[in-house]
Amino acid sequence: MIDNNIEVITHNSSLETRHSELSIPTVSISKLTSEIISRTNAIVSLVNEKITIEQVASETGIALPTMYRHLTKLRKLFELPLREKLFMISNHPQLHQAIEYLLTRRDRTDEGSLRSAKDLSVVVPTNGELLSVEDFLKSLYPREGVNASSCYRALRARCINRQIIKSPNHQISQSPNHEIASLEDLPSEQSITRFLRQWREEYISVRRGRARKNDFESQQQPYVTRDVTQYLPGQLWIGDHTELDFMVLNEKGVLDRRWISSFIDIRTGLIIGYHLSWQPNSQTVSLAYRNGVLGSQIKAFNGSAYVQIPLVNVPEEIMIDNGKDYRSNYTQRIFGKIDFEDTARLSIQRMTKLHYTLPYHGQSKAQQERWYKTIQTMLKYLPGYKGNRYQNKPDSLKDEMKQGACLSVDKFDALVAIGINTYNNRVHRSLNEQSPIQCYLSNQPHQRAIDMRVLDFLMLKVQGRKIRRCQVALKNADYYSDALMPYNDKPCDVYYDPNDMGMVSIYVDGEFAAVAVSKEMIGQTERGWEKILHDRTRGEKGMQKELQTYRKGISNADAKRMLLEGELMNASPVSRELLMTSAPTITMITGIEQQAAQNKNELDSTAADIEKQKEARKRAKQSPLSLAMVNDRIK
Repeated sequence: MIDNNIEVITHNSSLETRHSELSIPTVSISKLTSEIISRTNAIVSLVNEKITIEQVASETGIALPTMYRHLTKLRKLFELPLREKLFMISNHPQLHQAIEYLLTRRDRTDEGSLRSAKDLSVVVPTNGELLSVEDFLKSLYPREGVNASSCYRALRARCINRQIIKSPNHQISQSPNHEIASLEDLPSEQSITRFLRQWREEYISVRRGRARKNDFESQQQPYVTRDVTQYLPGQLWIGDHTELDFMVLNEKGVLDRRWISSFIDIRTGLIIGYHLSWQPNSQTVSLAYRNGVLGSQIKAFNGSAYVQIPLVNVPEEIMIDNGKDYRSNYTQRIFGKIDFEDTARLSIQRMTKLHYTLPYHGQSKAQQERWYKTIQTMLKYLPGYKGNRYQNKPDSLKDEMKQGACLSVDKFDALVAIGINTYNNRVHRSLNEQSPIQCYLSNQPHQRAIDMRVLDFLMLKVQGRKIRRCQVALKNADYYSDALMPYNDKPCDVYYDPNDMGMVSIYVDGEFAAVAVSKEMIGQTERGWEKILHDRTRGEKGMQKELQTYRKGISNADAKRMLLEGELMNASPVSRELLMTSAPTITMITGIEQQAAQNKNELDSTAADIEKQKEARKRAKQSPLSLAMVNDRIK
């Protein structure tokens, strides 16, 4: 105990010695307001352990985090250990002075902040104008594709190019010799990012400058919510298509995803008609519209089962997307966006007005988009569900795909039909506790019907062709009819059903001419036939590429030359024995020819003798031969 007391006394004495050496700035009397004095006294009472920190915070109005920060700085100022009590400095003569200094000094330094750059000016290189750092950042940031980091790098580049000066008035004419700012004088990137983010949130004009027009209108601009109660059932349909979040086995047993094209009644939320396909196009949209007009897919629940109800309706208006599937000439003709150019359909009365939604604006068809989410949420317990994004992919999907547990296309389509019927017959709170089918039937004033034959003719596709030899060519297929004999070499309009390409209707000058048939096209759909043609072309290209690998050893010119030589030299050879045998030859000559031949022989004999003499003399000179030997040699 005695040793411990000695240690404490020694520690306190050394602490007091260190305290006496502290240099704490003196606070001017002008800053010592009544509030500062009261807060100082409260903190002194806390150091003396007379009150708690919560009481000091409630009495002085200082937040607890700020109060803890003051106490931490007080410990550092007096060099107290982390766990040492503040009571150790309660009798220090500079305690009041230290607390007053902590309460009146700035809580944070200006270094690296925009306040440190208030005396800096940026020189615009084009016109020499001076801008403050804030104005320079504000001139760059509200532009499309520019972020805070890009602004910070542009500011650094100006500083490196010695185009930032220290001019508090931002006027270069007052003092021609300005000091050039350095990189240490610039604010930090975090300060610039924080400043620009706050500036962007405060001013809507900045947000407009940083966004595309469509994005700004859809996300920032105020918009009017459509009051659906102003519409009658069947007055306005909204059409769209989306890809379902399910892996399904197609006809070939390969996993693929189904698309759904559908039309929804805006007043009741009833799914009027839909069509499932592997790839959406203008044809799938038209088939969904046809199913909606005929009411072939609408069923009501009678308490035990879903039963078909007679519901035929032609909408007064239709609103569809801006995609290329919806803006095709075929779709626009069906929905009445453009008039028929062919005389055969000019008599059909326009009964539907077509509207397009705003581009990149999902709110225009909010009911349809919300229904897509609803139907996929209803069916998410089916095997093969993959989630609407990668993060939501179920863990069981991989095993289901390996084990072949995914549904076939027939089973999947049947379950989708059940889900749509359930949705149409389920009570919605927005419909006053009625189901969509109940609200549709109870509030529909009348039904606008159309003859099914007229509707089918309206949905036929048409192409211009020329009649040759009692037939027309369409999609690389020939359609023949004897009734086309009087119309040979005349232009015509060919009407065909994309779901059955076997027969086509031919009109000449707007008058019906004949029905032509192609046997190979019976039962073929337009999309299926186009796939066959595509496979043929692709197969032909593949075979040509394969042949090129075989022919790469010899060029075409060399191959043709060698093959031609083989044809021209394809002859039977003559044996050597036959070539060596020859019969005696009898030459019949005249007297003049005989005399000329005799003279030639004599000349040849004389020339040969002269040559022998020359060679003998030459050899005689080369070797010592006797004259007798030479004469013998000559003979």
